[in-house]
Amino acid sequence: MKKIFKKLLLLGGTVAAAHFGFKAYKKISGTAKLAKSLPEFLNNVYGEMPEVNVNNTLNSVRIRAFFSQEILDKHTDIDNTIREYIDDFYPEIAKCSVDITIMPKMEETEETATEEEPEEKE
Repeated sequence: MKKIFKKLLLLGGTVAAAHFGFKAYKKISGTAKLAKSLPEFLNNVYGEMPEVNVNNTLNSVRIRAFFSQEILDKHTDIDNTIREYIDDFYPEIAKCSVDITIMPKMEETEETATEEEPEEKE
């Protein structure tokens, strides 16, 4: 009798580990696919390729999209567009908490003053 319970316990533990492992795999692979496809989708919708950062934690996904200020002024529904895209194409990600932040692009300023190393005199 002990052997049967031991086998059932081992089998149940293996099935549970496989189930949760498969769910985690689907979520991670979905996040990776989302990080690749979301900038192209937003480029098709708004006409500008945004910078998109997608971070995955245990129970949430954080998405940060950087657009130019002109696009942010014209369109105020970018957050809803991203949520609808995730709901339609990535339902495994839509099940968890999705935090979307839309921010303006920071212009990279090039420093004109370059630091030069002093030459050694012999």
